[in-house]
Amino acid sequence: MSKADRANDAAAAGTLLPVVPDFDAPAPAIGPAFGSRLDQIRAAGLELLFRHGYSGMTMREIAATLNIKAASLYYHFPSKQHILFDLMHATVSELLQGLRDIVASVREPVAQLEAAIRWHVLFHTHKRKEAFVSHSELRFLEPDNLHEILKLRREYERLFDAILKRGHRKGVFQVEEFSVIRNCILTMCTATAGWFSPRGPLSAEELAEQIGRFVQSALVKGGPITPLEVHNLPEIGPDAVR
Repeated sequence: MSKADRANDAAAAGTLLPVVPDFDAPAPAIGPAFGSRLDQIRAAGLELLFRHGYSGMTMREIAATLNIKAASLYYHFPSKQHILFDLMHATVSELLQGLRDIVASVREPVAQLEAAIRWHVLFHTHKRKEAFVSHSELRFLEPDNLHEILKLRREYERLFDAILKRGHRKGVFQVEEFSVIRNCILTMCTATAGWFSPRGPLSAEELAEQIGRFVQSALVKGGPITPLEVHNLPEIGPDAVR
């Protein structure tokens, strides 16, 4: 598969949107606080991918960051391609599981959409480095790895489509082309990883609520409704992020 073909496949995932990393923030000192040696390698790999990209990251640099011998690094990951795939697979799997939980636990379509938007925004505002790497470095995945990541992304999109279609069948949502609306919503939510700042006027929760109400005003017949009380949703916050 050529690079052009891989880029086309990546674009077909629908939520591909590069974000701008904040390089002014100092790199964290990665040590025992990050957990096991495997977790430390993952954290170092994420930081280097975020700051230098796949082409600029080397296994030697990861080992030097952790002050370990190369043999210890290669015991966990045979190559930097394995590190990139591991990070992307963990990121998309967590995002997908959160949406699965919402679809399984929330029945009313407006509440489902509200919860799905909240989840997508909070994930991307709290895990900005993972979001950045997952989109900017996607083109460097080898064909089999790219296929696996795109398969999970497409499942996420199908679940999101199912929310929109259910609301449309119930006469709640005004939708003409589901893929267009889904891509608009997910692209808008994903982009928050690039411009949201915790030092800004809104918290991530407030931002998610405003985006949710904006989407409702466009989709829900009769305009936005009173915010719903939604229970048993996946939670994500600063404590969940290194």
